[in-house]
Amino acid sequence: MTIRALSIIACTALALPLTALAAGAADRDAILVGYARQAKAADSGFTTFSAQRGEALYRNQWGSGDVRTPSCVSCHTADPRQIGRNAKTGRLIEPAAVSSNPQRYTDTATVDKHFARDCKSVIGRDCTPLERGDYITFMQGQ
Repeated sequence: MTIRALSIIACTALALPLTALAAGAADRDAILVGYARQAKAADSGFTTFSAQRGEALYRNQWGSGDVRTPSCVSCHTADPRQIGRNAKTGRLIEPAAVSSNPQRYTDTATVDKHFARDCKSVIGRDCTPLERGDYITFMQGQ
């Protein structure tokens, strides 16, 4: 195999993960656009999502859902870049942070399913589009 052929193979191998990252970011952005549209419909004063509000949502001790999961930290750990563990089943959970798990928040059906289940378990109700967008915005910076 020539050096040129090896170079092409190496460049292609490096480009594939970058393409996947870009696709993941675009999918995540589309999800956020949908939540922004819903947040604006619910509150005409909505302007943007907030990583600070998302972090507060993540770290708050709610106490209004399942007693085993008073906060997101109960399963996802204080450092969302780390692997978590489901407080109810003991099952390992991939990191919530995008930096550790670039495919996180890229599939609308999965994102909606997890928010519907986990918000009820932690907060005792469904999360609003604003809360969902804030949470994802926080996790994008982690």
